[in-house]
This record gives sequence, structure tokens and C-alpha cells, in this order.
Amino acid sequence: MTVAKEMHASPYPFAMTVGLAASTAFMTPVSSPVNTLVVAPGHYTFGDFVRIGVPFSRVVLIVCTLLVPWLLPL
Repeated sequence: MTVAKEMHASPYPFAMTVGLAASTAFMTPVSSPVNTLVVAPGHYTFGDFVRIGVPFSRVVLIVCTLLVPWLLPL
């Protein structure tokens, strides 16, 4: 919020970016309770989460980088 205030910009894009970044923890099974719950029944390994989570995190990064400024302009 301080960065937005110093730039005389809207704080909404900054807050949305931080919120989206905080919710994109796909690379580890201990990132959320849901991931932890499916590890044993699904016979997943830590490597499975890394293999799928890294590319998915990159997709989310690109989509957020493109859509947040478009939907919430400064």
C-alpha cells in the first residue's frame, strides 16, 4: 500500500497481485491442507507436486501479469 501511495496510484492492483501471489503455492504438498490430504490416498510424491506445480505457477504468473493491469488499471 505504501508503494502505491508513493506512486500516486490505485492500491487495488497491488493488493490483488499480492493476494494472487500468496494463493499460488502449487509446488509443495504442505502448501495447503487440501494438498496434504490427497498425498497419501493418491500415492503422490513431493516430486509430483514440483513437476506439475512449477509450470502451473508460471501460467498463473503470466495470466496475473497480463490481467491485473487490464482489469484494475493504475
